[in-house]
Amino acid sequence: MICENCGKEHNGSYGSGRFCCKKCAKSFSTKNEKNKDKLKEAKCIDCGKTIYINKRNSLLTCRCEECKKIYKKINNKLIICPLCGAGHLKNEKCSNVFCQTHNIQGFKLLVKYFGFDESKLRMQEVESEYNRIRNIIYDLYWKDNLSPKQIANKFNFPSKHSITQTVFNVLNIPVRSFKEASKVAYQEGRLDLSKSKNQYKSEYHKTWNNKEVFLRSSYEIDYANELDSKHINYEVEYLKIKYIDSSCNQECIAIPDFYLPDTNTIVEIKSNWTLNIQEMKDKVKAYKDLGYNFKLILEHKETDLNLLTEERIHPNKEYSIYRILGSAYGTCWIYNDKESKKIKKEDLNFYINNGWNKGRKMKF
Repeated sequence: MICENCGKEHNGSYGSGRFCCKKCAKSFSTKNEKNKDKLKEAKCIDCGKTIYINKRNSLLTCRCEECKKIYKKINNKLIICPLCGAGHLKNEKCSNVFCQTHNIQGFKLLVKYFGFDESKLRMQEVESEYNRIRNIIYDLYWKDNLSPKQIANKFNFPSKHSITQTVFNVLNIPVRSFKEASKVAYQEGRLDLSKSKNQYKSEYHKTWNNKEVFLRSSYEIDYANELDSKHINYEVEYLKIKYIDSSCNQECIAIPDFYLPDTNTIVEIKSNWTLNIQEMKDKVKAYKDLGYNFKLILEHKETDLNLLTEERIHPNKEYSIYRILGSAYGTCWIYNDKESKKIKKEDLNFYINNGWNKGRKMKF
């Protein structure tokens, strides 16, 4: 079928089938001779085509449908970028890459709390002012080792706990991991380990020369009592020494259990359960590089670290792993047509060869 208005083929699904769409039906009705008393004849100001317009419309601004589309494209309203002040079309983004990756809402926070110069908004200097504020916050966080909460207090920012999700995101400042943050907090004296949860026996202890120290295990308490009985000067968790953990190739901080200043000796108190041989060797290397003497007290006895092996301190290694991983360690489920059951992994091949399948089936 052919539309009576635009002359295009259509399937006749609209109305009675005379027109292809609602627009053509209405357009045709305005051309009808019966309706000419409500319209007036005019010429398109762009192409000169004769058209019919409402009596009240001006002849100076009338355009045909084709010219209206062209006019809208050319004269699309310009939008002023709220960041750099450059103009762009309403349906397009600002050509400045900086503006495409930032939002004006974040800049309102910078203006209100962090000294961002508001006069730089809608100016080309907005990026340099942004970098100035970013460098200030970056240096406070990464060079001066201030915490996000301290930075929020410094600038009177009200949301102290969400500053990393708001301001740090706006300024594109990377955030420390929990491990790094804890290490820096301890280095700067903001983290008191004596208040942390401890699964072992712990207590505040008064030394023979009336100093109060915090001890984290019964082994440390026993060693402190031994030093007190001999009137030996000692400090507890007094040193903070950087070392490289060879298992993950990262810089860590060692906090030795005891330090004996008279002999410049570091003493570590361990049990078979808490000793990690490789980690301790990494720490000892750092201790000796700095000129400290070292002593390891293992299970209440002074021990040579170089003579220790995993088999010696963990003779029942399977039992230790069992304690860590639980009762399911070393087992797996199998099933056949009648039942499911749990077996030891070393017996799996035997059951597979006898018609069992690996896995667990709940219904039979």
